[in-house]
Amino acid sequence: MFDALIREAATRFGLGDKAQMLVQMLLAYMTNKDTGGLAGFIDKFKGAGLGAMASSWLGGHSGAQSVTPSQIEQVLGGSGGLIGSLTSKLGITGPTATSALSFLLPAIMGKLTPGGTLPTSIPHDVMGFIGSAKDMLLGGVGAAAGMAGAGAHVAGNAAKSAGGGLMKWLPWIVAALAALFLLNYCSKPAVDAGKKAVEVTKDAAVAAADATKSAAGAAVDATKAAAGATADAAKAVVDMIPTGAGALSKMLNGLPTLNVYFDTGKTELSPEWAAKSVDIVKYLKDNAAAKAVVSGFHDPSGDKAANEELAKNRAKAVAAALATAGIAADRVVMQKPVESTGTGGSNAEARRVEITIQK
Repeated sequence: MFDALIREAATRFGLGDKAQMLVQMLLAYMTNKDTGGLAGFIDKFKGAGLGAMASSWLGGHSGAQSVTPSQIEQVLGGSGGLIGSLTSKLGITGPTATSALSFLLPAIMGKLTPGGTLPTSIPHDVMGFIGSAKDMLLGGVGAAAGMAGAGAHVAGNAAKSAGGGLMKWLPWIVAALAALFLLNYCSKPAVDAGKKAVEVTKDAAVAAADATKSAAGAAVDATKAAAGATADAAKAVVDMIPTGAGALSKMLNGLPTLNVYFDTGKTELSPEWAAKSVDIVKYLKDNAAAKAVVSGFHDPSGDKAANEELAKNRAKAVAAALATAGIAADRVVMQKPVESTGTGGSNAEARRVEITIQK
């Protein structure tokens, strides 16, 4: 039902295997009964003055209005919003999440409302497709942090189980001690009863120590799992950097930035430019005093002079693309970086042009 949309989102926004989970988490958010289901989801857009736009998505007609990434951020951003969950759990940037949602949301709403009206219940195949995404959506803060939290939860439960198990049996232990004491008081000297009481108490102490040790071991395992999850999250970010032409948008100190990557020896922009440049172009248009600083880098291999000329031409190509998007030439600052070979971890990463905001 959503396969074509998932494939398109994976290619268009560089999401790869994360595209399916993004769609599943979006569906889980839209259909969450605790927030009113689809009707409650539509109400979020109505509250932002976008009710007519949201209503146009029902039925999946050709007249469905498009939604911009900034409008997505307005409705689904903020503390505890869908955007934050997607960025933390999938390891993607905010601009990537909002751009992908602006593409997916009208189409998905259309598929969920084939008759043009909100359904009374969500089809079983849709709920089956969502699967565990609802739990992931409502889980911890980030992908790595969520796994670390899960590990810590396991450790906590182990400790609780150990402590709880001991407390559960404590009354029985006390009762057994009392019975044993009375039995021995009647048949043996009191000293024997006291000795057995000490032995039983010692066994209980050993059991408590073993439980504490098990809980501590679980906590250590959880810490190791958290460290591994953090490393996996960091690797996922590195894996998002294209090996050839492409673009990667992100937020830096609250401002949008954009890295534009190029094929070896080429100056042509990737088709990703249109989607990835939306946020930085919008910011420049909304903030007349801001300027775009464009810096070209190149890989350290080959002829240095030729590479620097190539980096300059790539920066000019990016500046021309900004002009085409409506940014005046006097608001684009061409700035040669101090270290023109860049700081990329690979030659592919070093072949880039960086666009940053100058207030």
